[in-house]
Amino acid sequence: MGKASNLKNRLKSYLAITDLKTKSLHQEADSLKIIPLRSNIEALIIESQYIKTLKPRYNILWRDDSSYAYVFITDDAFPKIFAGHATDKNRFYQNSRSIGPFTDAAALKTVLRLLRKYFPYCTCLPAGRPAHFRLCLNAQINNCPGYCCNKQAAPGKKEKISYRKNIVAIASILSGKNKKFIKKLRDPYELLILDKIWAHQPYLDSMEKNAANSSLASYEKIECYDNSHLSGKEAVGAMTAWRQQTTNNGQLTTWVADKSMWRKFKIRGNYTEDDPRMMYEMLSRRLNHPEWPYPDLIIIDGGITQYNAAKRAVSELGIKNKGSGIKVISFAKPHQLIFGLKKHPVPISKSPADIQRIIPVAIQTTHNFVIRYHRKIRRRMFLK
Repeated sequence: MGKASNLKNRLKSYLAITDLKTKSLHQEADSLKIIPLRSNIEALIIESQYIKTLKPRYNILWRDDSSYAYVFITDDAFPKIFAGHATDKNRFYQNSRSIGPFTDAAALKTVLRLLRKYFPYCTCLPAGRPAHFRLCLNAQINNCPGYCCNKQAAPGKKEKISYRKNIVAIASILSGKNKKFIKKLRDPYELLILDKIWAHQPYLDSMEKNAANSSLASYEKIECYDNSHLSGKEAVGAMTAWRQQTTNNGQLTTWVADKSMWRKFKIRGNYTEDDPRMMYEMLSRRLNHPEWPYPDLIIIDGGITQYNAAKRAVSELGIKNKGSGIKVISFAKPHQLIFGLKKHPVPISKSPADIQRIIPVAIQTTHNFVIRYHRKIRRRMFLK
């Protein structure tokens, strides 16, 4: 019993091994059952359910339950969620319920990180440590409500009910009971971890859309921009590029990363935390390279000021692509608003479906790309 993203390689691995366990498996097996699922999340949960129910004879790890990963939910007033192994329950989480087993601990942690964005929960206060007075880092980045482990907070009944709803939702999803939400999670999951896992593949059919009904149908190339700095120092910018991949019958199936066109920029001006001016410089420099094919759409990570700076860079240079100006939009993550799509800011939830799909992955991937570059520059400066 096991999940695999590449069936051919998984089956070849069984045929190549000649140990006694595999030989015995070959002799006793009379059929092979393949269950196609929609995502890694669904596969992880279904695999866990089968192992727990069937206890497959040749899943050697089953005999050593401590090798599997579990999710522990404490019984506090504001329950905490942790990932660990069976042996951790007695050591750290005696009064907790467990969900599992899961064979892939790394995938489980990725799933928990994703779910936390939808259902914030607390991981503070391991046994024996006092509550803190300041907001923890997770609360500052909206991964935790902030009142559950803060001495100065005074959460009421409404906050407790809201928090417990998050915990119930996560437990339900990991137990495989909330299948409707698992299917709904498919797109965000693959988009958010695209940079790590799916960078060289299309997003399967998560962005499948008929070209006739798609607001991006006429676009062939998209570029996304973000910048990073430390109080204005070691300021850098980055650009990612995305191209449309179509099927033989001309339907839009996906946007894929075109890494050959990704670019990094060292910001030359001394702007002291002036993000719009940094964005303007980066766009101006990029658009002065006509040998790099121009995009149909530019996506900016930022609010109205970054949008205006990018729009000014495009209009000042008078860049034309296919006889018309390049479309510019920006996405303000804290408020989930898109600028430039219409006359007034548009909530991403009310934008066309294909826009909703490309913006999160383009923004997240570009953000990761520029952060890696910024850290590399800072390490170099530190070594000097």
